[in-house]
Amino acid sequence: MNKPTPPRSGKAAAAAAAKTLLAGRIALVNTLGDALDVHRKQDAAATQARDAEHQAAETARTAHAAALAGGWTAQQLSDAGLRPPKAPRTRQPRPEHTPARGENNHSPAESAAPTVG
Repeated sequence: MNKPTPPRSGKAAAAAAAKTLLAGRIALVNTLGDALDVHRKQDAAATQARDAEHQAAETARTAHAAALAGGWTAQQLSDAGLRPPKAPRTRQPRPEHTPARGENNHSPAESAAPTVG
């Protein structure tokens, strides 16, 4: 079988040359797109797993509280290896403004008060 000879000039030649030049770049974009699709799926699965873990931990903490309310002591449960997962940490809200070192820490009224002397 003979390969068709590519056109040597004109619009068809330019299009063939462009396709050849872009083939490698298109392959890179396809690889990137595939990798991003895999990442999105894995990220969704990880989020779902985190949500399930948080729910299971909350259920375990609730069951532990019920055991305590039912007469068990925390020490007895702990000795039996029945320690609940730690509660999630809550973040403290940041103060709106924390004075920098050396910054005036007094209210304007205190600064303007006359000194007695």
